[in-house]
Amino acid sequence: MPDDLRPTSPGEAIQDCDGDMFPNIAVLLRIACTIPVTSCECERSASALRRLHDYKRASMSSERMSRLALLHVHYDTPVDLDRAVTLFAQLHPRRLELEPIRILQPGD
Repeated sequence: MPDDLRPTSPGEAIQDCDGDMFPNIAVLLRIACTIPVTSCECERSASALRRLHDYKRASMSSERMSRLALLHVHYDTPVDLDRAVTLFAQLHPRRLELEPIRILQPGD
């Protein structure tokens, strides 16, 4: 196979791999995609979790703590706030719909 057709990363290789024909290779590629190349990501995650745990010790569940740690570690990932609010509103609909408040003007 020519060098220009070979995948340059496990991520590219897993897209080209037929999992039905080569199941062991597909599993190895998935493992290769999840193992960090360096330990700095793991160390950063651990120190972020330690800082967050000290700050919010017993006031939140472990699931919420891990999600907050992920947000803290991946702070450079852009977040679409409108989409986040829409998803939150769909997942947690209000039980009581509030009407808009109408401010009465003098003479109304």
